[in-house]
Amino acid sequence: MKLNSLIGASLLIIGAIAPITPTAAQQSAPVPGLPQQNDRRSPVAQINPSKPIQIRVANQSSVDIQVVLVEPTSRERSVKPQQSVTFGALHTSYLPPPIDLTIYTNVKDTNLRADIAVVNNELIVTVTSKPGTYGLTRSLEVNSGGAIYIY
Repeated sequence: MKLNSLIGASLLIIGAIAPITPTAAQQSAPVPGLPQQNDRRSPVAQINPSKPIQIRVANQSSVDIQVVLVEPTSRERSVKPQQSVTFGALHTSYLPPPIDLTIYTNVKDTNLRADIAVVNNELIVTVTSKPGTYGLTRSLEVNSGGAIYIY
């Protein structure tokens, strides 16, 4: 009995002398502008990030689309079929990378497709549509190195 009491008291003393310090696993943040190792996407185009950038979205679909810059932020714009909308200008740097553009439609069961072309640092996004099981939104990213990705 005395032995159990002695062992219990010893453990309490050891616990008081050597407190338990929780250790958390360290997480590393991804390096900006560099793809992660598990990222297998390839850029669809490239622009020069040190020159002014202009983005033109041309709606070649049969439905109205909504376009919004998430980064840098802008107000949402509605684009009717066969019309276009422009963000930025080629003579002034209004759009510094990284740039995140979202294109979607409120028309149910419509999938959007975005084709990309770059002409003189103008990013031209041509949007078409087709019926689908559910609606697909398109996102476009221009990273700080000027690489362009579509999701």
